[in-house]
Amino acid sequence: MNARVDAAAIEALVPHAGSMSLWDEVLDWSGERIVLRAWRHRDPAHPLRSNGRLHAVHLCEYGAQAMAVHGGLRASAGGGTA
Repeated sequence: MNARVDAAAIEALVPHAGSMSLWDEVLDWSGERIVLRAWRHRDPAHPLRSNGRLHAVHLCEYGAQAMAVHGGLRASAGGGTA
């Protein structure tokens, strides 16, 4: 188990920032997996919301950002950069 990672540290790992940084917290991660938490999607001003909600297609972006965060954490742990 690795230490939790907050939103500011997540934004330092990926090119997305502000409202387009979709993950709020890394709860746990290892070389093989990552567990993240998001609550920004509840914000009525969320950039992906349409008609008051997110749609299933937006899960692709959440998945892509999860992979980017995981890759960044793994690279940092190995002494490199993402």
